[in-house]
Amino acid sequence: MAISRWKKFKNVFLYCLILAGFPLLAWVAYSYTTEAYQYWKYGIEKPAKVVALDRTSSSSRGGTSYYYQLEIDGKPVVERFRVRLPVGKTVSVLALPDEPDNVVLGTKESTWFELYSYSLGSSFMGAATLVMFAFMLVWGPNAFVLMIRNRHAIFDSEE
Repeated sequence: MAISRWKKFKNVFLYCLILAGFPLLAWVAYSYTTEAYQYWKYGIEKPAKVVALDRTSSSSRGGTSYYYQLEIDGKPVVERFRVRLPVGKTVSVLALPDEPDNVVLGTKESTWFELYSYSLGSSFMGAATLVMFAFMLVWGPNAFVLMIRNRHAIFDSEE
């Protein structure tokens, strides 16, 4: 029985979507982990006064982001955080020497995992993404090669 054009299109589309997902997730893993490493290794600790909550942004899958008006080194800035901050209090942040306007919550004693988790919103999300990245690193290349080798069987599948 011949496969319909719609089913073939759907199979090819899903195949391409999955193949594109591997490099995309690799890029996300690289950017988040290296950003946390940069702040952990080279971050300069600064006090930041939390002036006010500027706005919040929520999505059903991405959680909530909180935009706070901060005062760092006497300059007002608005920064996005994945956790709530105490308005009117001072918190410690880390800034990079070449990007003093971009900051993350943390101190010089913060671990790499703490900085990574703050950028994602929680320790659970930090651990879950690291497990996912490790899984992809170990089994991803094998699955990638198998998909390429069996692409004709995938394209011509009836399901």
